[in-house]
Order: sequence, then structure tokens, then C-alpha cells
Amino acid sequence: MMKNRSGNDTFSGYYGKNRTGGGGEMRFTASAPPGRHKRRRATKRFAVFAVMVAILAVGLLLFTRVCAQSEKTVHTGAARVCAQARPPAEAAENPPVEDGRFLVLVNWEHPSDGSRPDTLVPMDEVFENEVSFEGGSIDSMAGAAAREMFRAAQAEGAGPYKITTAYRSIEYQEQLWEQRLREDPDYGREPYSDPVRVLPGNTSEHTTGLALDILSPRHDEADDSFGETPEGLWLAENAWKYGFILRYPEGKEALTGVIYEPWHFRYVGKQAAKEIYQSGQCLEEYAGGNS
Repeated sequence: MMKNRSGNDTFSGYYGKNRTGGGGEMRFTASAPPGRHKRRRATKRFAVFAVMVAILAVGLLLFTRVCAQSEKTVHTGAARVCAQARPPAEAAENPPVEDGRFLVLVNWEHPSDGSRPDTLVPMDEVFENEVSFEGGSIDSMAGAAAREMFRAAQAEGAGPYKITTAYRSIEYQEQLWEQRLREDPDYGREPYSDPVRVLPGNTSEHTTGLALDILSPRHDEADDSFGETPEGLWLAENAWKYGFILRYPEGKEALTGVIYEPWHFRYVGKQAAKEIYQSGQCLEEYAGGNS
């Protein structure tokens, strides 16, 4: 019902015929107030807006996740390629090759050139209170490894130790050799059947700076019995962990041409030292230099 211009109430409707052709019947259709239409339109607009906001939020979330995954792939891509190229087991069995100079073979068959290594450093710049010594020089890498070894020995209650010799010049080593020859002109003539203790100047690995003669204040005689002392036993069992080997082991005299020297240790690098220790080889066998 609505008001006409005169203020009277009127009905909005129409007359129509029924299906039987009878007289018309009055059908009434009411019109909704204008305010209700406005509210419905506002509700529809809000619903559409809410849906659009939800879609944008979901899209933004998906985009963020994709970006994060892409960044992760970029950062880890190189590592994945390396892992596929080299399985973990193979990497453990074949670690990076260490400096080849640590495996230089100096012996009767392979003399050194006698030049002073440019890697030498004074021992008082390497060691503090880990070991006693009287001057001299040592290869810088061998010195760092020896310091680590002596500190480990201290922590385990072994030692103290003393270094009696590290680097020797070829001239000094030759003087020691000539002195032996004066005492015995046949000294060193058949070293593989009659091994020696002193080598000629250019066949001593002391000229490399990689070799150490190690004793202890309690046992400072370089003889076989050092190998039976607590200090000697600890070195024989643990030196390989720090890159050192017992250079002239017992039972290998026919290969080295040198007597058993439980005090003489040589730096070869940790991986080579481990392999030599576990195999029971001497350096001649490991390096294949005395076939």
C-alpha cells in the first residue's frame, strides 16, 4: 500500500484473467521500501570486496612461499651438485690431497738438492712451553703440527719432550758424515744390509725441515730404549694423528738403509700419516720410491 498524491492509500496490483476464462482476480504485488534496496546493494558490494581481499591474501601467501623456495634452491644448488658429483662415502675415503712437498722422499736413492727451504721458521717463533729445544729452525707447517701434537701429549699426561734436531743444512750434515768416514772408511758402503745411523749430507731428510729428532729430559739418549719409554710409546701410537710418522721403523732397515730410530719423526701430512701408520709401511713403500 502506498500514498497517492492526495494522501489516500492505494494498492499497487493488477487484474488478470484466470485460466478458465473467468472473471479477473486481483493479484497484489507489494513494493519494497527504497532503503532496503540500498542495504542489499551495499551487502553485495561488501561480499564481493571480501572475496577479492581473500583471493589477494591467498595469492600473496603463495607468492611468498614460492619466493622462499626459489631462494633456498639458489643457495643450496651448488651444494647439491657437489653432493651428487661426490657421494659422502667417497669424500670420506678420498679427502683433499695435501701439499705434495710433505711426501718428498729423501734417501740413498733420492738425494735432496741441498737448497735451504723457504718455508723454515725459527722454532722459538713456533713453540712456547709445549716442548724444550735449543734453537734451530723447522718447516712452518711441520712446526704447527708438532705444537698441536705436544699440546695433546701434555693434556694426556705424556712428556715432557725435547727436540734435539730439526732442520740441518747440507753442509752440517756432510760434516757429520765425514766424521763417521774418518772413524770407519767402510761406513755406509752397504746400507741396505748394514744400515747406518748417519747419512751423507744430501741424503738426510733433516735438510727438508720436515724431520724431528724427539727425546725427553728423562731419556735424552738417542737409542733403541727410547722406544720403550712412556714418551716414546706415546709418540709411536699417536704421532700419526698430527701428520707425523716414525720414519725409520724396526724391521724396515733393508728398505730405508737406516737403523731403527724410535726418536726420528717425519711430517708427511695427516692423511698420509694415517695411511702409513695403518698399513705398517715405511715411506719408501708408501711413496714407491725404492722399488
